[in-house]
Amino acid sequence: MLITLGGDPPEVFAAQVIFWMLLPVALFAPGRWAILAWLLMGNLDTTGPTQEASAQVGWMNAAKAIAIPIWLWWRLRREPSQVLSTLPAKLWISLGVYAAIATLWSPFPIAAIKLVGNMAGIILMVILLEKSVRGGLLGPRIFSLLIIGSLALGVLQTYVYAGRTYGFDGTDEPLRFTSFASAQQYAGYLVAFLALLLSQGTFARARTPLLAAVSVALILNGSRTWIAGAGLLLIAYGWLSFRRLVAYIAFGFATMALGALLLVNLTRLDADSITDSSGRVTATLSAILAGHDTSHNAGLRNLNFRLAMYDAALNEIRSSDARELLFGHGTSSGGMVALRAFPARYKLDHLDPNRTIHDEWLRVFFEWGLLGLALFVGVFFTLIAGLVIKCRGRASKSPAGAVLAALPAFLAAVSTENVIAGAGNAIMMSFGIVISILWIWPPRAHARERIV
Repeated sequence: MLITLGGDPPEVFAAQVIFWMLLPVALFAPGRWAILAWLLMGNLDTTGPTQEASAQVGWMNAAKAIAIPIWLWWRLRREPSQVLSTLPAKLWISLGVYAAIATLWSPFPIAAIKLVGNMAGIILMVILLEKSVRGGLLGPRIFSLLIIGSLALGVLQTYVYAGRTYGFDGTDEPLRFTSFASAQQYAGYLVAFLALLLSQGTFARARTPLLAAVSVALILNGSRTWIAGAGLLLIAYGWLSFRRLVAYIAFGFATMALGALLLVNLTRLDADSITDSSGRVTATLSAILAGHDTSHNAGLRNLNFRLAMYDAALNEIRSSDARELLFGHGTSSGGMVALRAFPARYKLDHLDPNRTIHDEWLRVFFEWGLLGLALFVGVFFTLIAGLVIKCRGRASKSPAGAVLAALPAFLAAVSTENVIAGAGNAIMMSFGIVISILWIWPPRAHARERIV
């Protein structure tokens, strides 16, 4: 019989128990094990994906997003860091400062403060991972243990706890493979693991079985966004590494397939014309080949909902005055779009304003105006430009090339999800893990792994 406490589903209670088990390791264990415990916490949503984020503060989630990284940063304070001197980091901090200012005219001030805290947590996470690599605390051994631990948590949640809270997406779909985090979040972790395994030659014999296990887990997870992102990762990796005719052919076919899927996704469909099928990935392939979604109409409903949300946000932007266009409607004001566009679906006391628009570019434009959008675009533009410059002429041997190959997956996520609202969630941790490749390669002498 599964144990529960305080009305939480048993799998949410299990996530809380695992968190408390990992907490003393993250706080007091030798440095490499402390970092590993903290990264494993990315698999744990201790409030559950159905918990209304505006109802209360998830203190465990806040701890792994802010408090634990601050403590670990203090332990690594003597390690040098260059992150804050980079242009993308400076632009991100500027955006965070502006987001803090924009809380002054936010209709949801508590949610706005939480978002600003998460933005601070994201830059702190990147700094912490950089320091961990520079200090010799992160490398192939620890990352291998992270991958194995994350897959084990996925097996536990999906097959022991039956996946009903974290792997169930509200449709008749088969349960999705995931750890104690939403399936979409967990898929981001899996794609980051693929990037690590493809970019590092020091995983030795473990590389092939780990690649196979992560690939199977991603297929069982069924995230269309992240499977497409994994495809982009493989295409970019093959092109940067081999630059052979086969890579160009694969790129062409994949581009046409993704383009066809994009056209399908931008077209509202008639549910009556859709038949049944067995899974999300099958549905996506069917959409590419046959032009329609066949997975219990789940993709159709989700797609049409997002398109309606985008239309609502764009309509409000078009009707904005000059001040709102330049400075935005206020941090977390995207919740108002949801309330007005879907009054039957969203209620004020059961709303997370930071997770409604499902597109960060559009959300940034609506909430922070042209000023915020310029800063947000600047972060990614300067990051990509810097990586291109660093890997030019030696892409297959450069850490920048590995990160550059992984970025399209995260750009896809930014375009279809609200990812910056959780510094300690799996997607943002996975982004930090991919960025850490910049300092892992070439492999360090890990004899420096020491207690800090």
